[in-house]
Amino acid sequence: MAMAGAETPYAPEEPSPWWLKGLAIFMALLTVYMLFAVASGILSPMLADRFLPDDYSEIERYPEDGTEEEKAEWDRSKAEWDAMMEYMDDMMGVIEFSAVHSGLLALMGLFCIPVLWRGDRELGVKLVGAWIGVSFLGGMGMMWMMSKTGFMPEFDYGNEMEADYFEFIETFSTIAGYGQIILCNACFLGILALVASKSKPATSFDIPSGFRPEEPSQP
Repeated sequence: MAMAGAETPYAPEEPSPWWLKGLAIFMALLTVYMLFAVASGILSPMLADRFLPDDYSEIERYPEDGTEEEKAEWDRSKAEWDAMMEYMDDMMGVIEFSAVHSGLLALMGLFCIPVLWRGDRELGVKLVGAWIGVSFLGGMGMMWMMSKTGFMPEFDYGNEMEADYFEFIETFSTIAGYGQIILCNACFLGILALVASKSKPATSFDIPSGFRPEEPSQP
């Protein structure tokens, strides 16, 4: 029979399992997005090879009987088309890298989801941390490749003002791209830190002490 007035032992409150399950759902959504990115990276070069002609004359025939102005316009359009095709050839390497990077993230995400869902906090947090690391490094590598290739084809219009405008766009796009990679992965890291904190089991340091200091006697 329990003695009257005996204190009930303190039982620390267990963290909600939905912190880890919620992170698992979030990783599942990211994995689906990465799978779409893989499909896009694979299909884009195939569709470009299939539907884009190799020569501009297949789109518009040279106006042999046209005026000098029409011929000059055709030459200008062909030069733009050639610049576009050269740019797309250079972009294929970036697209292939993006597809491989997205595929790796999708594979890592598939490992994270069941671990988090069953509540394995330690391993789950480490896997998601590794996912963020790969996401950041791959994103920075892809941006470096993009900065070397350029964010748009280089058209030679012979106009210094337009050349300065394109240079500004390239610089702005590079800075914005790197900033986006840093910001997105910082958000991912913040989400992981929040879940790791909220799902941490209570320890002896978190259990309130039963010691009560004696109140000073009244004179």
